[in-house]
Amino acid sequence: MTEEEVACTGKTRFPTRRAAKRRANQIRREGGPAMRPYGCDFCLHFHIGHRPGQATYMRHGRPLKETLT
Repeated sequence: MTEEEVACTGKTRFPTRRAAKRRANQIRREGGPAMRPYGCDFCLHFHIGHRPGQATYMRHGRPLKETLT
């Protein structure tokens, strides 16, 4: 997969940061994980993703470090 496919393909595109933040807040209110909006360098729209340290998947075959709370 190309970097663009990993970063953008299959993700919901929001036209503004505000729209992405609204959706992230809705997900959280419905019991989902804390999410944050971020600008995409490829499509120039916004996506939402896990907050740093909160992702539950692996990148490039390496598990992400767990955060201590």
